[in-house]
Amino acid sequence: MLSENQSSLPAWGSSFSGKGSSFGDQIRQRNQMATVMIMAINNGNLDTAKRALSALLGLDTSLSSNPLLINIGDALVSNDHFKALELTVGFSIDLIDSQVH
Repeated sequence: MLSENQSSLPAWGSSFSGKGSSFGDQIRQRNQMATVMIMAINNGNLDTAKRALSALLGLDTSLSSNPLLINIGDALVSNDHFKALELTVGFSIDLIDSQVH
């Protein structure tokens, strides 16, 4: 199970569409959501993982074309915990950072 700190997600309305947030804040928020998603998957909390992935994609819509995140999303939608776990093995926050354009 996720600890109380790890399971709480920031308000979904705090998206960084480029207005009022620095680039560093954007990276930090994306990394936080990716970390929450991975931890939730690792702990079997697929509902939290789905919300974190949704928030991650809301923070940066360019990530919606990332094949790994698409596959993770598909596994989460089908509630396939094993597949989601398999896809996150070796998953790196650097992958998210490399998608910035």
